[in-house]
Amino acid sequence: MPLRVLVVDRAPPVNLTQGNALIGLELFSRLSEHELTLACPSADPQQTLADERLRSIFRRTYVVERKTWTPAISGWMEGRAASILPVAHGLMGAAGAFQRLLAMLLASNDFDVVHTRQLPMSAYTASGGRAGRLLELVDSETLGAERATPRTWRTRSRSLAAAFIESRVIPRYDVVTTVAEADAARLLALARGARIEVVPNGVDADRFITGSAAEQNEERIVFVGAMSYAPNIAAVQYFARQVLPLIRSDRPNAEFVIVGRDPAPSVQALAGDGVQVTGGVDDVRPYMEEAAVVVVPMQSGSGIKNKVLEALAMERAVVATPLAVEGIAATPGEHLLVASGAPELADGVLRLLADPDERRRLGRAGRRLVTDQYTWDACAATYETLWQELAELGRRR
Repeated sequence: MPLRVLVVDRAPPVNLTQGNALIGLELFSRLSEHELTLACPSADPQQTLADERLRSIFRRTYVVERKTWTPAISGWMEGRAASILPVAHGLMGAAGAFQRLLAMLLASNDFDVVHTRQLPMSAYTASGGRAGRLLELVDSETLGAERATPRTWRTRSRSLAAAFIESRVIPRYDVVTTVAEADAARLLALARGARIEVVPNGVDADRFITGSAAEQNEERIVFVGAMSYAPNIAAVQYFARQVLPLIRSDRPNAEFVIVGRDPAPSVQALAGDGVQVTGGVDDVRPYMEEAAVVVVPMQSGSGIKNKVLEALAMERAVVATPLAVEGIAATPGEHLLVASGAPELADGVLRLLADPDERRRLGRAGRRLVTDQYTWDACAATYETLWQELAELGRRR
């Protein structure tokens, strides 16, 4: 029997350069046999309402115009103010309008489940109603802020604010999900007794696949990621400044290619001898196909790195830091190489640049891992089971 599910999202799940949107589109497209309703802010409501992908997934879509992205912590505070100061709704702009929209939807519909996506939206859905309540956090803002580098008063303030918010929000939901065990453990430490479930991301293995005629550039090392994202910025700066010179001392023609949209000025400044910064590209797959080695030298951040799963799906040889493979059931030496510190990262890359057979071995094993354990179908099946449990819980309230 189809469930009636209200999905409350931070933005329309259509921009596939955003990890959260990618997860949403892949997940809900596999659950569209249920009666799904979407409510979200949108910079372009008319375009969102006309989007054929959303129309094929959601029975109904409701949007409130908001020109700017909803930030995590300040977005939650704004939403919380709108929820506790109803007399000020008219003064709260998009937050007030969104609060009124959700109040109307919850009052006029008998939803089985309210599925809230990411921390800022929890300000609107953490209380009220009989429906089962699920909060999909993806990762922990607290853990991400605690791992930020360099540690400054801003990052310390952010981690304190995130811990304050997450510790108070999580107990209000019947289930909270993350993509990695480390995030779940941090959230559980903040809210003991809460139900935290780990649901790993998936990969579209039919899309991320390498053609048999693909030719690698034997000197090309590639990093893929949104280059306005602070952990990605720190990762490529570290690799370009501390690791690449060690590699080029042995292989002077080695080239580091940074592929990703919106490169920050500090990333653009890396371009030069041995470093290429592409900016946004229509498709990252050709760049990964040409890579002899894909590197993921993360120094901060949390959650599962889809960039690792996608590279493994494309049978690329991957060299990553331990933080980059956190939450992924990959065995070092079997599916990829894991290295800590600049000399070890450089040694791993040099080893693979010099050994095409080893690259192929790792690539084949990596793809098998993805197809066996990291599919969107498995992710959707887990959420469907949670929805069924929550619907029953709501009926008993």
